[in-house]
Amino acid sequence: MKLRPEHVSLYLLDVHEGTPLADQIRSGMRPKPDDDLAGEMYSTMIKRVCSAAYQHYEISNFCLPGFAARHNTKYWTSAPYYGFGCSAHSYDGARRRWANERDVMKYVRLVEKDELPVVERTDLSEEDLRSESIFLGLRLMRGIDLKNYQERFGQDLREQYNGELRRLMEAGLIEIGGGVLKLTSRGAVLSNEVFTALA
Repeated sequence: MKLRPEHVSLYLLDVHEGTPLADQIRSGMRPKPDDDLAGEMYSTMIKRVCSAAYQHYEISNFCLPGFAARHNTKYWTSAPYYGFGCSAHSYDGARRRWANERDVMKYVRLVEKDELPVVERTDLSEEDLRSESIFLGLRLMRGIDLKNYQERFGQDLREQYNGELRRLMEAGLIEIGGGVLKLTSRGAVLSNEVFTALA
């Protein structure tokens, strides 16, 4: 906080199988991460960063006013993006995603032969788009505009997930007001539970 960067991304540690850290935890060389402690640390982090005049605009991202990440915001709002180069990903903003070859030498050979280096294509279903809009919309602290959701998908999110939303509100994980569904501070800590309930 003394350095005052314009933007800060702070993520909880994920331990992935096959990594040295996962092996060290399994062997007892390092302690297993404590979920309750991680939740407390996340809450403390939010309070400290926000008290230093940063805006908490996405679950793991904070910025000084006017410095939200334009690049990542495209992902969270389903805007189109185009990637160029080895391993680059693209999205047309509607239904189609594609990715370029990850192996540098294979990528170079394809380009030298005037062939497209695209090796993966995904056509998103209506269900994929709907689910993704909930997941990504809730990552943003401003939440999901319920009117926009209904216009886009022809469904009222509150009716679609009535029981789940009631339970999540009773647990203090979400709030609905002013036509917006969003995570509470507690919900940001337990966001995976919210995402699972609305998947």
